Amino acid sequence: MTYNNPFSDRFFSQGHKTLTFGTLFFGGILFFLAILIFSYPALIAYFIAAVILLIGISALTVTWKLWQARKIFFNLEHWETPTSVDANEGIQTRIIPCRRRV
Repeated sequence: MTYNNPFSDRFFSQGHKTLTFGTLFFGGILFFLAILIFSYPALIAYFIAAVILLIGISALTVTWKLWQARKIFFNLEHWETPTSVDANEGIQTRIIPCRRRV
């Protein structure tokens, strides 16, 4: 029986080859890492310290950006001054009549 398959066999063989290589490569890296950790147990402490260091640097970067944003937002001119209730106290206004042509 013939199936209507829109994909060629080459597509599936290429995907299978890529998946197999990726799994083999990842397993090899994990195996090499396990050998290094068994040989040098201090590597675990180094990895944990590196993760803590990266988290700390990320937190400091985010805090610095928030600090800069706070300085920008609080330096904006207030609409209402603390001494007056009416923000438009010193502004003169006038009404300009406008007729609409029909």
